[in-house]
Amino acid sequence: MIALGCSGWPWDWDDCFKEGLQTALEWAFGKFFDFIFEAIANVVIKAVEAVMKAVGLLWVYIPTPDIAENTPALWIQGHINFIMVFIASISVIVGAIQMAISQRGEPLREILRSLITLVVVTGSAAVFAGTLIAAADRFSTWIIDSALEKDDHAYVRNLGKVMESDFGWLLVIFVGILMVITAIVQLALMIVRYGMLVLLVGVLPLTAAATNTEMGMMWFKRALAWLASFIIYKPVAAIIYATSFSLMGSRGDSHILKIIMGVTLMIVAVVALPAILRFVSPRTS
Repeated sequence: MIALGCSGWPWDWDDCFKEGLQTALEWAFGKFFDFIFEAIANVVIKAVEAVMKAVGLLWVYIPTPDIAENTPALWIQGHINFIMVFIASISVIVGAIQMAISQRGEPLREILRSLITLVVVTGSAAVFAGTLIAAADRFSTWIIDSALEKDDHAYVRNLGKVMESDFGWLLVIFVGILMVITAIVQLALMIVRYGMLVLLVGVLPLTAAATNTEMGMMWFKRALAWLASFIIYKPVAAIIYATSFSLMGSRGDSHILKIIMGVTLMIVAVVALPAILRFVSPRTS
C-alpha cells in the first residue's frame, strides 16, 4: 500500500516539507493578524477613553479650585465682618437678658459656646472645607479611573459587541448623544457647586455668630448641611458613574440592556444633588 501525504518514507519528504511550511505560514500569519487586531482594539479602547475623559467625564477631571486660597470666599468674609460682629453682639445681649430673667447660668454657657464656635469657624472653616473638597476630588478621579479600567476595559468591548448586532450602531450613537448631553448638564452643575461652595464658606462665619439662639443655631446647621451636600455631590456623582461603567462592562449576555441601564444611571447622577440636599437637610424645599 502506497502511503499518501507525509510519512517517514523518503519519497514523501517533499509532502512533509509542504505540510510543515503550510502549518508554519498559517501560524505566522495567524499570530500576525492577531497582533494587528489586538493593536487596533487597543487603539479603539484608548480613543473611546480619550473621548470619554474629554467630553463625558470632563466634570470629574477638572479640579475644584482651592477654597482656602480663593479670594472670593475670603473677600465675602472680609466684607461681612461688621454684620457678623453686630449679630454676635445682639446674640450676647439677648443671652444676657435671658440670664437676668431666668437667674440661671445656662444662657452664659450658651454665649461662651457660641463665641467659641464663631472663633473656630472664622479661623478654620475655609481650610477645613478646602481639605474636604480636595479629598472629594481625588476620590472621584480614583473611582472613575478604576471603573474605566475594570476587567481590561470591558465596557468598551461590550459597546463593540452591541455595534455588531442589528441596528446596534444606532443605539451606540443614541447612547453617545445622551452621554454628551448628560455630561454638559453635569458640568454645569459642578460649576454651580463651586459657586455655592464659595458662597457658603464665605457666609459660614456669619451663620455661626448667633448659635446661642434657636434661630441662629438652625441657620448654622442649615448652612453646614448645604456645605456638606455640595462637597459630597461630586463623589456621589462619581460613584454613580463608576457603577454605570461597571454595569456596562459586566460579563454575560444582554449587552444592550446593560448599556441602556448604564446610561440611565448617568442620568440619575444629574438629579442626585436635590436628593442629597433632602437627605442631609430634610427641611430643604
